[in-house]
Amino acid sequence: MVYFEKSQPAPNISNTHNSQEVLDRLEKDFCNKCYICEEKEPQNINIEHFISHQGDRQLRLSWNNLFLSCRHCNDIKSTTFDNLLNCTVLSDYVDTSIHYYCQPMPKEKPIFKVLIVSDKAEETKELLEKCFNGEHTAQKALESSSLRSSLLKELRVFQNLLFDYYENQDNEYFLVKIKEHLSKRSAFTAFKRWIIRDNIHLENEFQQYIGNQP
Repeated sequence: MVYFEKSQPAPNISNTHNSQEVLDRLEKDFCNKCYICEEKEPQNINIEHFISHQGDRQLRLSWNNLFLSCRHCNDIKSTTFDNLLNCTVLSDYVDTSIHYYCQPMPKEKPIFKVLIVSDKAEETKELLEKCFNGEHTAQKALESSSLRSSLLKELRVFQNLLFDYYENQDNEYFLVKIKEHLSKRSAFTAFKRWIIRDNIHLENEFQQYIGNQP
């Protein structure tokens, strides 16, 4: 997860949250990514309630409670995970509360570690593990495997850009591409930012493009 600023004022949500206006705003606010796994342009999109409404009209129609997610993550989250780090709240420090690690190698699985201890961080870590590594049903195991495949491909591209940057004197092109990958608009941004933070040389070179929070 990375921080996203929720646009204001809220769109008109008088009767239904599932309108084109709401979807367009969420797509823009969340850079057309699932806020949980950060898959870019997911094929199956859900307008997700951050806190499950369970019939409560105010929660169902609250703009601040509406997020963009992929169906895979939304199905896993369901009504089970209602105490997560909120990626639209700066003080939840979603970028730095959890460490993301995944080597861009075949069959690798992501590893998540809570750095800023809280109940929210622990629950968020559990959800991330289920979304990326879950095998609780045959379908979710297949979906998680597909998600990891997309992640590994994206990290390989990013890794190659880092090598190209250091191996070429004329590296302005590669810097532009690296900055794009470190932007919240890219797929799986949190993993890429932690690649930078975990290497002192990369951090010295690229920290200015990620900051600490958001």
